[in-house]
Amino acid sequence: MSSDALITRLEPDTTAGFLDNDTGTLLIACLKKDRGFRENLGRLGEAASLLREDGMVIGYVLDDMLPYFADRFGIAGTPTYLMIRSGIIIGTLLGKITVPALVRFVREMDREYRSPSQDRETGEAGNSTGPGGQTRLKTI
Repeated sequence: MSSDALITRLEPDTTAGFLDNDTGTLLIACLKKDRGFRENLGRLGEAASLLREDGMVIGYVLDDMLPYFADRFGIAGTPTYLMIRSGIIIGTLLGKITVPALVRFVREMDREYRSPSQDRETGEAGNSTGPGGQTRLKTI
């Protein structure tokens, strides 16, 4: 299976279905179609190949959707990678990144998201705040 088949371009008519329904963990790359586009898309495809067993949906948006993502999520630059689960942003990453670093980010964010809910189930306290006491989870 090619890495291109593992990622989906989110367009105005399909975006709400991905963001507003509980489709599991989403990794969305906000990209500009500029000279770095192919390189960024290639990295996303490689990461998708490594993450396909993790059962997450991986997609990307281009220039036409950037104003929507800027308004809804506060995206300020590209490339920006968003991890979303159950209507909550569980992590963001801004800037050019290597494939291993992107995969590590995705797995760490997913693991951190799962930990507080598992802790609540067992009655143990979970920590859902990041450095400086800022909450890492943001309802969308």
